[in-house]
Amino acid sequence: MDYVTLLQKHAIEKENTPYLILRDRKITYGQAYEDVRGFITPDWKKQFPAGYKTGVLIRTQNLYHQLLAFLAVMDAGQVPVIGHYDLPEAAEEKLVTQNRIGFVLEEKENGWTLRQGYSPKEGAAGTKAGETDANETAPRPDEMQKAAETVSGFVPAPVPYQNACMGVLSSGSTDVPKVMYRTYESWAGFIPEQNRRFCIDGGAVVFLEGSFSFTGNLSIWASVIYEGCTLAVSDVFNCRQWLETIRDLRVSVLYLVPAKLKVLTKYLKQEYPSMRMVLAGSQLLGAKTAERLKRSFPNSDILLYYGASELDYITWLGYDEVLRFPDSVGKPVPGVKVWVENGLIYIDTPYHVEGLQQPCTLHDTGYFNREGYLIFNGREGDILNKGGFKISCTKIENALCALPEVIQAVVLPYDDAGRGQEAAAFVVCENENRTKQDLRLRLRDTLMQQEMPKKIILVKIIPLNSRGKTDKKALLALL
Repeated sequence: MDYVTLLQKHAIEKENTPYLILRDRKITYGQAYEDVRGFITPDWKKQFPAGYKTGVLIRTQNLYHQLLAFLAVMDAGQVPVIGHYDLPEAAEEKLVTQNRIGFVLEEKENGWTLRQGYSPKEGAAGTKAGETDANETAPRPDEMQKAAETVSGFVPAPVPYQNACMGVLSSGSTDVPKVMYRTYESWAGFIPEQNRRFCIDGGAVVFLEGSFSFTGNLSIWASVIYEGCTLAVSDVFNCRQWLETIRDLRVSVLYLVPAKLKVLTKYLKQEYPSMRMVLAGSQLLGAKTAERLKRSFPNSDILLYYGASELDYITWLGYDEVLRFPDSVGKPVPGVKVWVENGLIYIDTPYHVEGLQQPCTLHDTGYFNREGYLIFNGREGDILNKGGFKISCTKIENALCALPEVIQAVVLPYDDAGRGQEAAAFVVCENENRTKQDLRLRLRDTLMQQEMPKKIILVKIIPLNSRGKTDKKALLALL
């Protein structure tokens, strides 16, 4: 089984069922499959290698076209990677060479173009031609030359794992994302349990916002196409518009990162009885936000998960657990082992990307409380060492978010000349008259003097990038 075959199955059995709903368009399963089958041109097919798989980076801001090209490239026997459309040109070039991407498929105003990417025959800066990892399954350069008899003579690089069906991008803060490769089974193997817990079934209407280059969004899409239900997608950050969509389409599952859910709570003025599940991941949610969501979505559970592009879902917890342990990310999901050694969280999961040895650590820190819930203390790099005293930026964030007047807070380390690393807190308050001194006085109840942030900056909104992550560079520029 693969995702194109799933789409074909639903196109036959549910031809007129809505597959994707956008602001200005509704696409059925039948139409989507027809679009996929007709997308790849004969000229592009001639350029793709016949004897092995190469990576194809997809560049478009159109959300339907991201999925259309993704499935069409997969159907052509190659490995699609949906790129971040806001990635600077120089960073994209590095992504292509460092990850040995064979082609870039880009949508511009005048249509789609396919351009050549990396070829080990030609080599690239810092990369030896034909260089492979011991765990990789890519063909040798001489095998590639025989297999890739393209019209142009260009020999695209193979993906390192020939059993992969897709590539996903790392969601870290580095300028150049890393491409990681997944088989169909590495996601689909967990989807039945995932969908059961997420309340995604054949009749579900799921809502999300943003690009499918964000692995969390792509994973939810995989859940939808697995069941043959409906996905409503927004390409704009507009809470009022989101709520209109939720009301009009009777959305049953809402997926947003916690930062966006916290903003959404400011616009919740009524109940939405159709909602059965509110999903959030990548960041802590907090009891206050969970309670506000529950008031407007009274028939829903609220589920927070801890996961990673490399490993899929790791732990999760529901609404009642969030209220009891607001600084927790839950207990391990079925089939996944999690433990802590020397403060680092270790994971052993069958749902990982290719080439990642198990068990492994993402260099996240934390511990298990007495009840067996994982308490997340942040990334190893977010732990400051001041005179031998370790300070967790995540702990400071949690203390700020627990204050009734605080809507959002992000705490980041920064270099203070002559003092080493310090913590800066960026805070969104419900009452604009609240002062920094007010917050410092309140924090004294929960933080030691050494843990107090050096700087507190009051902001109207926490900036996010296209992946739904906090734009740390934009915040640090305010210092």
